[in-house]
Amino acid sequence: MNIEMKKLIKKINLSAFGSIFGLMIVFIVATTLTNGDFLRMQNMLNVFRQVTILGFAALGMSIVIITGNIDLSIIGNISMTTVITAVLMQRGVSTPMIIIIVLLSGMLVGLVNGLILNFWKIESFVVTMGMQVLCFGMALLISDSRTVIVDGMQLLKYPLLTGISQWRITLIPRVLVVPSMFVILLLFYLAVYLFTTRTKMGRYIFALGGNEEVSYISGVNVNTVRLVAYVLSGMMAAIAGIFMFSRSVAGDPTAGSALGMYVVAAVVVGGTKMSGGKGSVLFTIIGIFIIGSINNILNLINAPYQFQQIVQGIIIITAVVISSPRRR
Repeated sequence: MNIEMKKLIKKINLSAFGSIFGLMIVFIVATTLTNGDFLRMQNMLNVFRQVTILGFAALGMSIVIITGNIDLSIIGNISMTTVITAVLMQRGVSTPMIIIIVLLSGMLVGLVNGLILNFWKIESFVVTMGMQVLCFGMALLISDSRTVIVDGMQLLKYPLLTGISQWRITLIPRVLVVPSMFVILLLFYLAVYLFTTRTKMGRYIFALGGNEEVSYISGVNVNTVRLVAYVLSGMMAAIAGIFMFSRSVAGDPTAGSALGMYVVAAVVVGGTKMSGGKGSVLFTIIGIFIIGSINNILNLINAPYQFQQIVQGIIIITAVVISSPRRR
């Protein structure tokens, strides 16, 4: 075996490729347990829609985790931006302005997270957990502690925001049809992948997660890098919030709580290390499909709620164990 081949093998993230094998196992088990219902077109469309919202949240989380931090505020941010979307529609704000306001709201959350971490050097887990609670509180305040329902006639004025989750793209007639929202998700993943692998800021994001002190000594403005990561995470949460509204056509102030820790689980199942510095956003796509497919299977076989909670807990624990360095 020549030297170049050895170098190539060393670059392979075995845990990431292991996630592909894991997805294959999940699909085989799903097809067996559901007698093929899992692979039916309508069910797969549901899976694609479910993983899209999780996928945007996980994309933002991937960026932050690669820097060696975490962003638990994402699920609260999704709830808040979902409610903001509904309230702005109630008030007749134009579609472009709604998108701009919602994106800025989500990015502001990320900006505040980053600023607090930069100035006070507090653990990101604690700060973003507090921000998660704050965002949930803001969602309840804006919605007056109720689900915001947009009038049917008002909804007709927003075909883009209400229809984007239902539009489909046919790749192979009668074989492969995917929601347009999932295609948009893939485009975002490709863009972020190119950003993290082809730009100087992207390389700094990995360097920060690898070793913050060395990055600082090397002249990297670690505060700016951390801030960029959190602002991007906030933006992805806001996009997830818009799609969350599009699916339910209502502003639920608790909408993000359904994602729970699945966001973190999807990222680490996709091969990104919780310690930071290693991973690929492209493999996070595998992670969201594994998590989304398992949840879909549990629903298809009508598993008791208690059993679903047990399985989901095992998934999260397993994901964290896989990501953590082996302790001697």
